Amino acid sequence: MASLLIIGIIALTSLGAYFVGTRGFGLRRDRLTPATIEALECLGLVMVFLVGNLAAGVALILGLRALTGRFISMYWLNDISVLALSLVQALVLQSWLRRPK
Repeated sequence: MASLLIIGIIALTSLGAYFVGTRGFGLRRDRLTPATIEALECLGLVMVFLVGNLAAGVALILGLRALTGRFISMYWLNDISVLALSLVQALVLQSWLRRPK
């Protein structure tokens, strides 16, 4: 039931953004599909950066465990900031790729 509520909220705000974009900002409807594709590409980059950051974190923690002989918890990687910073990395790379050379 809760997931249906969340999907309903997302659908309503997306529909509202569509109407505000097309009527309020004068955006063209035919540009929505390329914008959606670009957003999905950016989400793919977020996943690539997230996996890379987690892999680097695991390698670093295991290396520190081996070098120091002390226990360092993997739970340090279980932080929302890793996801947020992966998103920032993906947005920067996406913007950089879109710039003319």
